Amino acid sequence: MPDRTATAAEPTGGGESGPDDAGGGDDGAGDDPGQSDGPDRRVRVVDDGFAVSVDGGPFEAFVPRGVNLGMAKPGRFPGEAAITREEYDRWLAWMGELNVNVVRVYTVHPPAFYRALAAYNREHADPIHLLHGNWIGEELLADAGDAFALSAEFDRSLRQAVDVVHGATTLDPEPGHASGTYDADVSDVVLGYIAGIEWPPTVVAETNRANDPGAYDGEYLSSTVDRPFERWLAERLDRAVAHEIDEYGTQRPAAFTNWVTTDPLSHPYEPFEAEDAVTVDPDAVVATDAYDAGTFAAYHVYPYYPPLLNETPEYANYVDHRGEPNSYAGYLNDLVGTTDHPLVVAEFGVPDSRGIAQRHVHGRDQGRHTENEQGEIVAAMYEDVREVGAAGGLVFSWHDEWFKRTWNLAPVSDSNRRPEWSNVQTPEQGFGLLTFDPANGVPLDGSEGAWTDATAATSAGSPVRVDDGSSGADGADGADGADGDRELTALRVTSDAAYLSIRLELADIGGTGGDGGGVDWDRTNYLVTLGLTGRSGVELPHGVDAVSSSTDFVVRLGGPDDSRVTVHPRYDAFAYLYGAEAGLDLSAYRDPDPGAFAPLRMTIGRGYTIPPTGERVPFQSVETGALRYGNGNPDSPEYDSLADVHVSPSTDAIEIRLPWLLLNVADPSRRRRLGDLWTDGVDAYEPFEAIDVAAATYVPADGEGGSDSTAAKPIDSRSTNLAHAVPGIEGGRLDTVAYVPPTWDEPAYTERLKESAEHLREAFGRYD
Repeated sequence: MPDRTATAAEPTGGGESGPDDAGGGDDGAGDDPGQSDGPDRRVRVVDDGFAVSVDGGPFEAFVPRGVNLGMAKPGRFPGEAAITREEYDRWLAWMGELNVNVVRVYTVHPPAFYRALAAYNREHADPIHLLHGNWIGEELLADAGDAFALSAEFDRSLRQAVDVVHGATTLDPEPGHASGTYDADVSDVVLGYIAGIEWPPTVVAETNRANDPGAYDGEYLSSTVDRPFERWLAERLDRAVAHEIDEYGTQRPAAFTNWVTTDPLSHPYEPFEAEDAVTVDPDAVVATDAYDAGTFAAYHVYPYYPPLLNETPEYANYVDHRGEPNSYAGYLNDLVGTTDHPLVVAEFGVPDSRGIAQRHVHGRDQGRHTENEQGEIVAAMYEDVREVGAAGGLVFSWHDEWFKRTWNLAPVSDSNRRPEWSNVQTPEQGFGLLTFDPANGVPLDGSEGAWTDATAATSAGSPVRVDDGSSGADGADGADGADGDRELTALRVTSDAAYLSIRLELADIGGTGGDGGGVDWDRTNYLVTLGLTGRSGVELPHGVDAVSSSTDFVVRLGGPDDSRVTVHPRYDAFAYLYGAEAGLDLSAYRDPDPGAFAPLRMTIGRGYTIPPTGERVPFQSVETGALRYGNGNPDSPEYDSLADVHVSPSTDAIEIRLPWLLLNVADPSRRRRLGDLWTDGVDAYEPFEAIDVAAATYVPADGEGGSDSTAAKPIDSRSTNLAHAVPGIEGGRLDTVAYVPPTWDEPAYTERLKESAEHLREAFGRYD
């Protein structure tokens, strides 16, 4: 593997840009222009996939091992077309190192992409081929209803894609699109075109309703059924192929995007009617004798949605080539067996996000995977694609995309500012093989260097000494017992574009290892309080007999299996958005009892009834506030990308990093948070000037690990049950230190290939 990290050039422009802001001028204009000087390649679709002929030689089988490349990057929406030539060059080089032989783009990229692709392929004997698409907005389709109303616009965008890959056009600036002079001819490596998006079933149904039935008889592609939507698709592809033949004397395979929702199969176990309401059948669009290149099927297939992939017994019980149950392979096997055209799985993958949005019956969930687990799953999915006889597969996606949102979290972040920060809670952001680590982030490995400029506080009071004794690493009682674990010497707070990070520095962590890092959790627990709203006089939980001058969230550290963040019930976004569905007593959230704090939860399913059986699958959520212990440094052999807490006996420190969205921060780049949910709703974002932070230690009441091990043991010598605190305790009130997070207009970050990339490199290499 090459060096897998790079410092990204800081983006330019931007500000309050939205998803339709234009960008993408002549980046690198004049560099590597001109006609293709590569070999003459012909591409055709054969019975079981693609075949390529080079310089008039025999057609040889070609199997796509690919990635999908979007047009966004940190600080930019995709419509700004802001990726630079330097970035394209670097990314294509890394793709080649990962044994990628196809890159798919959904729409026209800036000229820099095509120049970079041409340059890469001039320098490498094994080229990276291109599958090119044209994008049409789902909202535009929904507003039109009938797809025929958009025929002219769709045809124009497909013609543009053809002209662009031949390096023979100039596109004027247009909001939401790339523009510039396209002078790099990459047509020799174009494997084909995949038109359109995942078709909304409502649009398919309306198109079929609004138009007379009938087939399309084209010169190069025809439709074989009377459904108007397939007729519309056949005509669109036919016109694009005709344009390429007429203008450039060549032809490439063409297909359209499809997905599980509109596949031609019947799915009686699908609980949501819209997910099996209409059919868009690739087999209904066929090549004529004049179209030697041919057509194929292109499907986006993920393992966890729609629910039919979990609930259909035929899939859930399917035994794959490994001898294991595998619903994903079961569905693919069914789809490939039903489709006459060669089938490319044009999108597949799972995200490595901290948050989760869907469960999968065999563990390929939408989120909550480490980078290593992501790689293992994605590599296995590519194996599934190949073993069931599909023509190839394209991983989604090449890079993480900060602008993305996920259905269960979309309301709680500012849609206009999403590209400016890394929301590790949202699964849609984390599908990439390439990630963007925020600059100045702490490595979460105990090292002190990243904390130099952190806001710091020390204690104004002395710790209570219990002299209860605890075993050190060698089994001998420490001289100060567990008191060294309880004495806080400093509290440090810092942040970056993804996390608020907190470091507790202690007098002495008695042990040296183990999952808990050497702390005797039966004798010492830690509290960290966080306030953003100015909520004062809050009675703290866990029987510590203290109130806080400002608290909305409480972090309790009780060891690897007993640590979590909880929220003041009135500030619980989950309860506000989903509490009724979850069966919560909402009155306890609007007007909570003193000392009540609620677990932080994340919705992963709103419930449904399985049609053939009548079985009810209930509303489901997970406790996303539960904290995971590990080492968060990507350079460490013990790296755990999901780590929230690290205990470092060597530096007598405990470090915590908390995602911004976990703390109801809707836009950290502007220091804006959720407001009073029950009064103003979820989208009434409020500014905050600082985060009030405090830390404290206490002795758990049940040191033997009983049923109430979270509660504090009374300390007779003081007014609260807290053994020590930073900044301190006065009159039963826990004081706080104000941390003022920086704001920014452009996020600073570094690029890094995830651990998952190595798994894919190996899998692609085995199927080379």
